[in-house]
Amino acid sequence: MANSQVRPVIIDTDGGVDDALAIVMALNCEHLDLKAVTVLAGNIDVNQAANNVLRVIEIVQPKQPPLVAKGCEKPLVRPPFNAAGIHGADGLGELHQFKNADGSPRYPQLTVEPSSEDAVDVLLKAAQEYGSELTIVALGPLTNIATALQRERSTLQKVGRIVIMGGAVKVPGNISAAAEFNFFVDPDAAQVVMESGIPLTLVGLDVAMKAPLPRKDVENYVQKQRSLVSQFIADCTGIYMAFYRDNEGFHGCYLHDPLAVGVAIDPSLVSTESVYMVVETEGRFTSGMSLADLRDRRDESTFPPNVDACLEVDTERFMKLFYDLI
Repeated sequence: MANSQVRPVIIDTDGGVDDALAIVMALNCEHLDLKAVTVLAGNIDVNQAANNVLRVIEIVQPKQPPLVAKGCEKPLVRPPFNAAGIHGADGLGELHQFKNADGSPRYPQLTVEPSSEDAVDVLLKAAQEYGSELTIVALGPLTNIATALQRERSTLQKVGRIVIMGGAVKVPGNISAAAEFNFFVDPDAAQVVMESGIPLTLVGLDVAMKAPLPRKDVENYVQKQRSLVSQFIADCTGIYMAFYRDNEGFHGCYLHDPLAVGVAIDPSLVSTESVYMVVETEGRFTSGMSLADLRDRRDESTFPPNVDACLEVDTERFMKLFYDLI
C-alpha cells in the first residue's frame, strides 16, 4: 500500500450499479474509514439512490456503518437526466425480480432509513472536522459538492483531495461524442468544482475503459465465493452488463466507480498528468465536455493546472485490489 494509515473518506454517489461495487470495496478496505455516503440524483432519483446505498451497507454489514445522507434532487440549473435504462428502474438491476428457493424475495424491503441530515451539511461538517486528511470520492454528478462550495467555499476548501469519476481527456465521451455521463448531467456543477482550488484527481474514461469486468468472470467468482455479497454483485450487474452486450458487443461492464475508489486507496495504480481543465456548460453539441489544455507552450501563470488527470492504469494490479475487496 502507498500509505498504511487509515484515511477518513466520504463517498458522494448517485447510487447505480458500479457505484454499489465501489461502495462494497470502500466498506471492506481497512485503509479507508468511510465516514459517510452522501447521495444525489444522477443515475436515478435521490430517494432511490439513498435506498440503494443502504441496501449495499446491509449486504456488506460493516462493523461501523457510515452515515447515509440525501442531497441534491436535481442538477444546479438543468432539468434532471437519468440512466435508469442502463442500470435498471431501481438503479440496481431490478433487484425485485430475484427470489429465494421458497419464493420469498431475495432482497426484502429495507428496514433502515437515511439520516435526516442534509448531504451538503455532512460534506461541510466533515471538511471542517477532518480538513486535509479527508478525501471525497465523487462517483456521480458533482451537484452536492458544487452546492457545498457555493454555500461555504472556504470550509470545503479544507478538504485534502477530491477523487472524481468523471470526464474524458483524450478519449470520446460515453453519453455524447463529447461528454462523459456525470459531467453531462451537471456540467455547471463540474465547472464550479474545477474552479474550487481543491486538489482534484480525475478518474475519467481514459482509464475507466481500461478496467473491464466480463460477465463470465462474475459468474466464475460467484461459483467460487458463495456469499451474500457475491450473489448481490451477480444480480445487480445483470441488466447493466446486458446493456453493454447489446450496445457495444461486450458482455460485461467497465469498473468506472470502483476504479475511483481504487485510486483513493492506492494512487500508484494510475499515472496522471497535471492539466488545466474546464467543463463546457454552453455548448450545443459539447455540453459537459471536459476540455483539458494539452498544449505544450501553455502559459501556466494564466491557466495553472487544476486537475491531475489519470491517463494510464495498471489494470492487473487494480483488478487484484478489486477482487481482494469484494
